[in-house]
Amino acid sequence: MATRHAPQRRRKKKKDVSPKVIFAGILFAVLAVAAVLLAANCQHNTREKVQNISYPRSYSDYVNASALKYNLNPALVFAVIRTESGFEPTAGSSAGACGLMQITHDTFDHYRSLRDEENVYSDNDIFDPAVNIDYGCNILRDHLDAFGNEECAVAAYNAGPGNVENWLQDPHISTDGKTLIVENIPFDETRDYVDKVEDAKEMYIKLYYS
Repeated sequence: MATRHAPQRRRKKKKDVSPKVIFAGILFAVLAVAAVLLAANCQHNTREKVQNISYPRSYSDYVNASALKYNLNPALVFAVIRTESGFEPTAGSSAGACGLMQITHDTFDHYRSLRDEENVYSDNDIFDPAVNIDYGCNILRDHLDAFGNEECAVAAYNAGPGNVENWLQDPHISTDGKTLIVENIPFDETRDYVDKVEDAKEMYIKLYYS
């Protein structure tokens, strides 16, 4: 008896891919990669713009020069300016503080006398960014030297060294007479001020100095 063989299926002949199709595929892939890179670049630029708006480094030449002169971290100086005036050189307060680093006229006069610069600068020079930053950094350096602790120096910049000296003697505010328990500082403004400056300083370090 003859054996019947199953009919063989005809293999379909593969169609050659058109060069136009290949080119279109390559073009699509290139455009897709370009779109991803463009989106990433836009995201980076947007993030950078937000950083510059939220944590600006305006007057950087003056800040860097004064920070070097008084051996200060420029991130701390930027943080103080950001907290004090928001980088507005004509800023003034109800307490009579003026300029970028919010120096009172009494303090300005006192330091002009200490530096023998009474005839060098006028009262209006307190609003000059270069002068204001230089004097502000001088004051900040003096507080750091006096207390040996940054949080104490920042608190003194806001509330005055006399208040900080008293707080260091209060066991509720200082356990060692050298450092402050910031959350126990009795002045709401100073307590918030120290937190804002220290937080801003850390952000400046993270964004620009790490």
